[in-house]
Amino acid sequence: MSKKITFHSAHTEFDILHPEPSSKFIPSWFRKMQGVTDGIMTVKKCVPFLDAITGGYMIPLTADVFWDHEKKSFDSDALVETVTQHYPSQSEDIHLPEEYDPTPHKWMSNWHIKTPKGYSCLITSPMNRPDLPFYSFSGIVDTDRHPLVINFPFVLRKDFHGKIEAGTPLVQVIPFKRDAWSKKVIDEGPRYHYGKEYLVQEPPFGFYKRNFWSRKSF
Repeated sequence: MSKKITFHSAHTEFDILHPEPSSKFIPSWFRKMQGVTDGIMTVKKCVPFLDAITGGYMIPLTADVFWDHEKKSFDSDALVETVTQHYPSQSEDIHLPEEYDPTPHKWMSNWHIKTPKGYSCLITSPMNRPDLPFYSFSGIVDTDRHPLVINFPFVLRKDFHGKIEAGTPLVQVIPFKRDAWSKKVIDEGPRYHYGKEYLVQEPPFGFYKRNFWSRKSF
C-alpha cells in the first residue's frame, strides 16, 4: 500500500503552483541526450542517475523572479513573498565551490509538508541539475512532527544575472522511513565476488535495470 505525503498550502487564497512528482521536471537537456554515442552508453542510460532526477517531489518557484547582479537584489511580481535574504554570518564558514557567491538567500515556501508517522523528508537541491543558477542547501526534516512551513536557503552562481522562471524546481523532497541502522565492515578473509561482472560490459545494454533495479513510485 502506498504512503501519502501531503502538501498543505499556506496561502489557499491564491492559485500557487503545486508540488509535483519529480518525474514531471526532467530537464530538456536530459530528454534530448543520446542514449548511446560511438557504441558507448551515455548517462542517459544510467538508471541510478535517472532515479535521482525523478525521486520524490519538486517544489517549484511560484512566480518569475529577477536577480539584479549589480544591485544584488531580487525583484518579483509574485502575490506572496518568494525570496528573502539570510545573514552572511549564518553560512560564512561553509566551503562552497568557487562558482557560487557565498551570500545566502532563502526561498520562501508556501507549503506545510506532512508525512505518516515515522517518516521524514530529505529536502535538497534538485539532484543532477548543475544547469540551475542556484544551489539550495540540503536538510532532513521530521515532517511527521514539524508543524511549520519549511523555507529553503540557497546561494547563487557568481555569473548569474537575469530571470529565474516560474515553475523552476527549487528543492527536491524525498520522503523516507526513519530506521535504526548499525554498521558492519568485512576487510579480511575471502573477498566478496559476484562472479558475473563480465556480463555488465556485454550486450544487451541495461544489465542493472534488467537484473537488479526496482521501480519507484511517487
